[in-house]
Amino acid sequence: MRFCLMGLFLLSMLITTSALATSLDVNLSPHAVRVGGTQQVTKSGLEIGGNWLHHMDHGDIFAGALHLVDYPEPGRGALKLGVGGKFLVIEEDGPNVQGVALALGGKVRYTWPTFNRIGIGAHVYFAPQVSSGGDVERYFEGALRAEYLILRHANVYLGVRTVRVGDDVRNETHDFDSAVFLGLRLDF
Repeated sequence: MRFCLMGLFLLSMLITTSALATSLDVNLSPHAVRVGGTQQVTKSGLEIGGNWLHHMDHGDIFAGALHLVDYPEPGRGALKLGVGGKFLVIEEDGPNVQGVALALGGKVRYTWPTFNRIGIGAHVYFAPQVSSGGDVERYFEGALRAEYLILRHANVYLGVRTVRVGDDVRNETHDFDSAVFLGLRLDF
């Protein structure tokens, strides 16, 4: 079942990337890989996206996202904010935790106006017990990264990520992934 879901997700990401996506993002840590894409669907900044996080020891998290993304300072463009949420499907190895969560949160990206090749970005999402189901009782995800524009439409970045899952199988909240990662984002 898991390999079928992974294959369908990767196929849909490839189709979306070639036809619709405005951004493709891949990052690696010592034990995890994350692949995602986003597409702005309206001029007002509505953005859809999805990603897959695979950890060698802990399993997989599939996410679909919806955000409203805009510049809070019209005309400057240095600060870009996005608010919205993610629908997550979580499949953990070990005690076989399977569940879903609806996490709300947001993302921010700041580009230095005097040297626009350098930027920083962050995101945070949280799902309490009321918006989680199956074996999942809560979910938290947070990340911070420093970016460098190597080409007009390509960024490399270094960051740190924490993904925590609370489940009723172990009756605890534990780290699904907590690591430093290196990534590449391509904008189309």
